Amino acid sequence: MSFDPKRRLFLNAWAMGAAAASISSPWRGSAMAQTPKFISDPFTMGVASGDPTQDGFVLWTRLAPEPLDPEYSIDGLVDVQCEIAEDEAFTKVVRREFAVARPDNAHCVHVEVGGLKPNRPYFYRFRVGLAVSPVGRTRTTPEFGAPLAKMRFAWHSCAHYEQGLFTAYGDLAKQNPDVILSLGDYIYEVSYGAAVRRMPVEDAFSLSDYRLIHAVHKMDPDLQAAHAAAPWLFIWDDHEVANDYQADFGKVLPGQDPAKDFPIRKYNAYKAFFESQPLRARSRFDAVNRMRIYGQSGWGDLLDFTLLDTRQYRSKGACLSPGRQEAESVSRTTCADLQDPSRTILGARQERFVSENFMRAPFKWSVLVQPTIFSTLFQKNSQGDPTAFTDGWSGFEPARQKIIDQMARRRRDVSSVVIGGDMHGFWASDVKQDYAKPESDTVAVEFVGGSISTMSFNYDRWNRLFPDNPHLKWQDDRVRGYGLVDVTPQTMDVRLMSTPTTWRRDQAFKPLKRYVVERGKAALNEA
Repeated sequence: MSFDPKRRLFLNAWAMGAAAASISSPWRGSAMAQTPKFISDPFTMGVASGDPTQDGFVLWTRLAPEPLDPEYSIDGLVDVQCEIAEDEAFTKVVRREFAVARPDNAHCVHVEVGGLKPNRPYFYRFRVGLAVSPVGRTRTTPEFGAPLAKMRFAWHSCAHYEQGLFTAYGDLAKQNPDVILSLGDYIYEVSYGAAVRRMPVEDAFSLSDYRLIHAVHKMDPDLQAAHAAAPWLFIWDDHEVANDYQADFGKVLPGQDPAKDFPIRKYNAYKAFFESQPLRARSRFDAVNRMRIYGQSGWGDLLDFTLLDTRQYRSKGACLSPGRQEAESVSRTTCADLQDPSRTILGARQERFVSENFMRAPFKWSVLVQPTIFSTLFQKNSQGDPTAFTDGWSGFEPARQKIIDQMARRRRDVSSVVIGGDMHGFWASDVKQDYAKPESDTVAVEFVGGSISTMSFNYDRWNRLFPDNPHLKWQDDRVRGYGLVDVTPQTMDVRLMSTPTTWRRDQAFKPLKRYVVERGKAALNEA
């Protein structure tokens, strides 16, 4: 594409002066920043909020009038104003903040807001000169330990841009959730071939590649609606970077050196992810180029989310074949690595965090948020030999057992539920004290949500696993959708919302299955 100077942004600097002086804010915009006059809408990616606490949240937007045009750029630093109000009409503005959009972060803005009232909704918007963003709705959480009679959350995963429209996000936005959990594969780094639309990148490697993929996602109106509807909590899986990657080891492009080039690919992917999501500054790169994504979110005395990062700190795949860059199935009888207690999927520091968070009180419900299926899958190869797929928890059984044992020790006081994604279908299962002994105690129940759009064709294959896996109770990967949960002190009402296709916008979402989990009883009750 030839360079066209007429497409560049025209800046007209002006001092904020008395207007800035009249705004109550803990910090100011940069003295070097400018306030531009845009020739087109700078808020093409909408707005988002995340990581709610009892007194605040993170607010996000990106200034990008032409986000899919690599020749287009915004010059220099740009001052951005953010308004937070108690009402959607903004007649009760309670806070105004300034942020600086910087070119080295693709002019993304992250505003960390604090000092607000607990357990109430807020509305927010951004301003740059005369340009005003769409309005987003967010909320604060209840105070720690405060009585909470009910709350609603939704979770989702696996949104391949090419394989379906994002209508599930649009339906989710209408459900009025208090918080939305994103469980990974928010983007896919690689094209699978255009089913309903085409990605702008065939196989991402550069920072520009990953930024383009995030941009084309964020421009989707259904995804924008979901981001504007409620605060989000994030974890990731593999496709934010590359299929089946493991810590600093993973797939690269043809002709590249995995040892040299994969860390570059991961850095680019992580940077684009941080730029594109409402994450706190603590999630920025540390000294060894890691980003903290795991964490905790408490909701009064009712519920606690423990959010896991199973990618960044894990050991290399068990018994990985020489030269292989992706996970594989290995023999349970000959691969000693599968039972090696020193191998980890979380890393030592995150394991300590999980243990400490599990000891927190006074929550009635504990939700373990992780990106795939937590329950074991006993499988066999074509010769009938038992195998384990090394990418998931079945490749790290001692590490999973530590978490199960912790759930078991506290189940008299706290009811545990596990949610996951990755499987491109819905699952319901029992979390067993010992999966090798079907008669052992059930310490929790698990729900895996369907994909937003990514397709699966394994319905018969998965059903053939059930005789060897009695803890698995149900699955269906023929539909797309998300999970919607209503929580009270007595019950957790889980609706698995689905549609037969995301290739058309006129398809309704309905509960495919509904389960009610009673507090104090680790059992799946179909409603």
